[in-house]
Amino acid sequence: MKTETKVGLLFIGTLLAILGFSYSLGVINPFSSTEKIQITYNFAGGIEVGSPVRVMGIKAGKITSIEFRPGMTDPSGKEVNLVLTAAIDKKALTAVKEDSQFFINLAGVIGEKYLEISPGTSSSPQVSPGKMYRGEDPPRIDQLISQSYSLAGKIMKVVEDNEGDVVEMLERANELVLNLNTTMKTINGLDKDVNLSRMLRNVDQLMGDITSVSGKLRSKDAKESIELLHRLIWRLDDLDKKAIKEFLQDEGIKAKIF
Repeated sequence: MKTETKVGLLFIGTLLAILGFSYSLGVINPFSSTEKIQITYNFAGGIEVGSPVRVMGIKAGKITSIEFRPGMTDPSGKEVNLVLTAAIDKKALTAVKEDSQFFINLAGVIGEKYLEISPGTSSSPQVSPGKMYRGEDPPRIDQLISQSYSLAGKIMKVVEDNEGDVVEMLERANELVLNLNTTMKTINGLDKDVNLSRMLRNVDQLMGDITSVSGKLRSKDAKESIELLHRLIWRLDDLDKKAIKEFLQDEGIKAKIF
């Protein structure tokens, strides 16, 4: 066999091996049954090209590209700067609806980042391949940690600057608790006082009597009696006081009486 033939066969074998390895990794797939959709973000949270895409927790595709597009706006009019293209299996894409949500999650504590797609409502239409959708920006863990350190530093500074006031406040709180404890003990001792117990029973009985009387005053007979007394008083007010006085001072009347 000629040298040129050996070199050619080696080249073809190497090429086939590269193609096979690329196919096994999913880099190329001439028989691919996927569709692509685009998801926009302002913060990708470390996701990369080749990161998996999961639909309802099942791996169903991967991220094929990440593009920077500063100043772009999504269909709702909000500014977005990143566009992720996700290739998703056609069968899994049927479960992705227009109102689905697109999250960037982390597999485990230090695992790889992946795109999680939550299913939408069954009444919502299926997503359209090639269309752009808005994703949910992941939280900035680095900012949260930085803000936590900053907040802790401010708290420590406040405590150090007001150390005397803090100590005094704790002492006053301790005194308050002690006084409250003493008060509770005093109240507990009063329960055993015979005179106090008798007084409380008398007050309770008096309140019962007042309640009984007020209940009777609300009865129908009591209301009629009060109304009759009211009318009688106003009738007396209309009498001629002068004439009554002269009548009582009349000598003839006096003689008949006595």
